[in-house]
Amino acid sequence: MPSMSGRCGKLRRFSWWLGALISLPLLLAGCAKIAATIQEYTPADPDAPLEVSAGEPVEVSVTVANTGNRARAFLVEAKVFNVMNIEVQEFSTRLTPPLAPNETRTISWTFVPETEGSYSLQFYAYKDEGALIAQAPELPARLIVVTAPAEPQPTTAKFELGERVRVMENLNVRQGPSTAQPEVEDPDYPGYMPTGSLGNVVEGPVVADGYTWWKVEFDRGVTGWCVEDGIESLDVLLGRK
Repeated sequence: MPSMSGRCGKLRRFSWWLGALISLPLLLAGCAKIAATIQEYTPADPDAPLEVSAGEPVEVSVTVANTGNRARAFLVEAKVFNVMNIEVQEFSTRLTPPLAPNETRTISWTFVPETEGSYSLQFYAYKDEGALIAQAPELPARLIVVTAPAEPQPTTAKFELGERVRVMENLNVRQGPSTAQPEVEDPDYPGYMPTGSLGNVVEGPVVADGYTWWKVEFDRGVTGWCVEDGIESLDVLLGRK
């Protein structure tokens, strides 16, 4: 019959192995590493920001890598800030299925800027809601510049180059095709071209400020830009067109 001390020794060894088996999962769980990095994003170059027109869609994307040893459904966000550094839009995506270790994934959103100006971006990865583990760039970077939408150009020109035209009413003549341009400076220009003045179309059309503009070389020696509604075709008046 085994001695009491022998039985006690076996019991201690069994208890040790049992404790080790119970502790192993806890030990492995303690080695879990939850980590991620932002590898790249677009737009990306603050020295050459993406230029678009107001209302033009912009694809915003970010690539996240799982640098830990556990699969994780990271929360990925992008924030857009205006020139006053005020947040104007936020995008958010939970990665499903979870991102596996060493796996990368690219998430894309569409930003439609409605206002002219510059916009900055910053991207984030969260382990859990509010638990930030990665962000890029370090500070919001100016990556998008929005300009006014291009003026539509006329599909059918009212006049041809070289065509004779007549001033319908006293008409302002400007140095360029815009209401912001000053009027021409010429001794033969008294602040307007009188009704009935004749000239030849030499350039155009250009659409700006809600008007269609034509450059006219008038017979009296004045040359400048006129709004289309202020002149009419002499050929049409004479029935030749």
